[in-house]
Amino acid sequence: MTKSFYAALFFVCLYTSCFSQTTGNGASDDIDFAFYLFEERKYDETILFFEQNILNFKQNTSAFDSISYILGMTHYYRKELEKSAFHLSNVSKSSAFYDKSIFFTALDYTHLGEYSKAQTILENYSTATPNSNYDELLAVNLAGIGLLQRDFDMFDRHAKNFRFEQYYYANSQSQLINARKELYDFRKKSPFAAGTFSAIVPGAGKIYTGQIGEGVAAFLTVGVLAAITAENWTKNGIADWKTITFGSVFTIFYIGNIVGSAATVKIYRNQFNDRQNNTILLDIHLPVRALFE
Repeated sequence: MTKSFYAALFFVCLYTSCFSQTTGNGASDDIDFAFYLFEERKYDETILFFEQNILNFKQNTSAFDSISYILGMTHYYRKELEKSAFHLSNVSKSSAFYDKSIFFTALDYTHLGEYSKAQTILENYSTATPNSNYDELLAVNLAGIGLLQRDFDMFDRHAKNFRFEQYYYANSQSQLINARKELYDFRKKSPFAAGTFSAIVPGAGKIYTGQIGEGVAAFLTVGVLAAITAENWTKNGIADWKTITFGSVFTIFYIGNIVGSAATVKIYRNQFNDRQNNTILLDIHLPVRALFE
């Protein structure tokens, strides 16, 4: 722990034991102090303060929205997304923090991979607040969630609302459209096809998946071993120890080349999807942060 943390801890304890008990408006002061800690990015201390004053906060029902918001955003910045979503989802429609809480709750669930929850939250918000000031932000988020679910119809439905005008959204909208094209054009490579190609021409299966360097290396390795084996067979016969040795090594590399090419397809597919998903998540995340912060 740093010295600054211990200093803040002392301040929290001092405030809790003295100041909040001696003021006439203790509940309001508690909320103000919690906001102060949060806005100063003292997230550990914010959580500690709430824990030490939990009874006071439970009794202060009028500040429930503020408490839920502070806790939700604090957990968000601490990357505790499940806790963040829980608290932010409790912010009521009457709160000034409602709109922000909705979008950050959806972000939490999207990053957790719970796309259907995020979609439901945003669609319900859209239905409850037609002609919202955040219609374009909704379109970006819902279109992105559609891509994460590989639902191209959902993407197209919401991408119709892209206007490419505000700097908050324009780059993300262009990026999402590019991602949609790449995902749609992406043809799932077949492990069987990769293995078959490598059986016919060693290394061809790796080239098929886009790994040209590895494919050429495999072709040269297996080709050299095949040539040495053939030469020894011609000169010394099939029973010669050199023929047997090089033939065995050739067989191992040849079979390994086929199996490896088939396995490479799965790796290639996973890498492609992970890369696309990370890009989509970023293109959803940045406009929300830019607009609300």
